Amino acid sequence: MSDEILLLGDAGGTHVRLALADIGPAGIRLSPIWKRRGADYPTCEAAVDDYLAGLGVDRPKLAGAAFGFAGPVSDGRVELLHRDWTVDRRVLADRLGTPRVVVVNDFFAMARSAPELGPGELADFWKGEPDPHGAIAVGGPGTGFGVALLRRFRDGWVVVAGEGGHQSFSPQTELDWKTAQILRARGVYVSNEVIASGSGFDSTRAALAEAMGLPDPKLSQAEVMDAAGKGDAFAVEFCRMRARTVMTAMGDMALAANAGGGVYLAGGVTQRLIPWLGEPGAKDCFFQRGARLGLMNRIPIRIITSETAPLLGAAHLWCDERARGWL
Repeated sequence: MSDEILLLGDAGGTHVRLALADIGPAGIRLSPIWKRRGADYPTCEAAVDDYLAGLGVDRPKLAGAAFGFAGPVSDGRVELLHRDWTVDRRVLADRLGTPRVVVVNDFFAMARSAPELGPGELADFWKGEPDPHGAIAVGGPGTGFGVALLRRFRDGWVVVAGEGGHQSFSPQTELDWKTAQILRARGVYVSNEVIASGSGFDSTRAALAEAMGLPDPKLSQAEVMDAAGKGDAFAVEFCRMRARTVMTAMGDMALAANAGGGVYLAGGVTQRLIPWLGEPGAKDCFFQRGARLGLMNRIPIRIITSETAPLLGAAHLWCDERARGWL
């Protein structure tokens, strides 16, 4: 059988990434990633058109396409939570001239990549004792806070994804409580996404400053992260609160799913939080679970460092859907 070419896409609150995948006996090989600001395009279709136009005479005939979008998908249609795009699988299929288009939540695609990633695409955080038949939990903050679960089924994987990033924030320290109270007084629903992700950055920064008795520094997210690296007290505490939130949320997921196969931390914010995720205060939020401390200690934790992960996951989902007719 000759190789097939897929168009792959990943669109979140900040960037849209597109690439081609060559699927054949040697596996899945990705082309270089085309990455642009989503705000530069009025629609997803406009971004796809720009990418394909750039291929010129090298544009291949597509066997299909697979996309991950930052929003809940219903009947092949998704409204992005942090971008003014509405995407319909049928419209994309007509535009591309191929009937086999898969549209999923972006963390659905991210999760599907987890068991396919190699050593150069992952960073070990906690070795644990992985169960090869155990469930896998994937999650973490970027522009939003995505979560998903995997379970092995016969010869493949089944992904269960939802809107778990919007679960209620669970304060772990007095400062966490004060920050949450200030946010609630301002009419904010205090979720893990609000505290840990880019979408809640401004409101959380202002609330934490008030809780610490400081004026709001009104720094950007990148400026706060840079200041934390230089030891600024407010910025360090901001990063520590985010790290506690990530580890608490992922510990909850690991317990709910009995994720013996591992926890995979993902998202751009997660990678910048690595120095604080490794501090005892954050680690305890994951591991210290009373009678289930022993169970948690056995769960390996890895950090997804590959930018191609959601695109690779989307390609595998396309193959899964073709093989069994469902995701």
